[in-house]
Formats: sequence, structure tokens, C-alpha cells
Amino acid sequence: MTKTTLLDYLDNRPETIIPASGDGNTFKALSAQSFPAILLDATLTSRNLIAEDSQGMLTLSEYAKFLRDMRLKKTGLLIADLQSGFGNPLNTYYAAKELERSGGDILLLNDQTYPAHTTAKPLTTTPEDLIGKLRAAKDSFENPDTRIWIKLEGIHSYGIEGIIERIQYLAKAGADAIAIDHYDGQQLRELTQMKLPLPLLATWQPGTEQIDGITGWLDKGYLSTVIQKAQNQAINFIKQGGLAYAEK
Repeated sequence: MTKTTLLDYLDNRPETIIPASGDGNTFKALSAQSFPAILLDATLTSRNLIAEDSQGMLTLSEYAKFLRDMRLKKTGLLIADLQSGFGNPLNTYYAAKELERSGGDILLLNDQTYPAHTTAKPLTTTPEDLIGKLRAAKDSFENPDTRIWIKLEGIHSYGIEGIIERIQYLAKAGADAIAIDHYDGQQLRELTQMKLPLPLLATWQPGTEQIDGITGWLDKGYLSTVIQKAQNQAINFIKQGGLAYAEK
């Protein structure tokens, strides 16, 4: 599947969830199932590589190296997490170039301030700064087929009107799609009732309401969460077994 047809694929199958990964085993398992795309999520990658639960703790070089490794195992498109551009628009230019060269077919740029943080209500940057980063990223692309999606994370601060305003600006600046995060169902329904110039995606986790009008869903790490839960249970089992053995 090409980057150009992915949005068409999602539009015709709006129930599709694009899975997220941050470790090699999970990525390999997902790739074996022929998903149309996989998101190499920065937060999940940070947990895997440096045992930190925040994307802002991950350096560009650490993430790009892992992206290159996973590129060798992919069977579908690879969505690279550009985070908040790793700095100002000039930093974004070089970061986007590095991630494209490292195997990113689609880059996901968010509107947080730098450094990006994994939090329920992140601080967001100005529309001017975001558009500057978007244009810088697009200027860096060497492959004309590389796409860039924008994740808007500040609906709690700039509301529906702010979302719409940013989408209008981003469409004119060349974004290919919008993903909404940190929303509630009513806000998402309001957005789907409006005529927007870009395809609208949203983040997903278990319990998320499936809403008509959403082109597709970006997983926030369901598989990794299940694996972590199983790992914790296994650790407790080993501890309990060890204590029982010591008592004999």
C-alpha cells in the first residue's frame, strides 16, 4: 500500500485501528498481521529504550536508530513520531529529514511545546510556530511521496474553535491529515459535523466510542499495555514462587 492510498483505505474502512508499537517483539508481531500501517510511538519507544514514561526524554538519535531497525521488519507503512519537532522549525527540518531517511513513510507532528511530554493536558505551541514546523518538515522531504499528519493535542485549552482554526491553517500549509488527541466524545462528534478541509483521525484506546465521520484511529498502545500487565503478573508469580520455595 502506498502513502497516497492509505487515507483512501481508511476512509473506506473507518473502523480501522492503526496499531502502535515501541519494541521489537510487538512490532514484529504486528507486521506479521499485515496491518496497512504501524505507528512507532515515541512514548512506547521511550519505555522500551530508556525505561522512561515520557516521549520528551527520548533523543532524536535514539528514536531514529530504532526506527531504522524496525524498517527492516516492516510489511506495511511506517508512521514515525516527529513529536513536537525536537525544537524550533530549524530543528524540525533536520529531525524530519532524519526520520524520513530512517524509514518513516508518514511523519506525525504534534502541536505541543518542545520538549513534548506524555501527559493528559499538554502545553501547546502557537499556530504560527506549528505552521513553521510543518513547512520546515515538508521542505526537508527528499521523497515526494512522504506524508505528514498533524496531531492536535490542545482541545482542552483552545477548544473546538481553536481546532478548526488550526486545521484551516494546516491545510493551506500542506498537511495531509489531522489526528485529534485528548478529546471527549462530544467534541469529536461536533468536529465530524463540520466540513473540514483535511481527513480527520483520532486516537484510540479500549472504551473509545466509535464515531461516524472519523477516517481512522491511532492506537495509544493497547498491545503494549496488555503485555505489560501480563509481565507484571508473571513477576508476581515468580516472587510468590520464590518465597514459597525459600520456606521449604
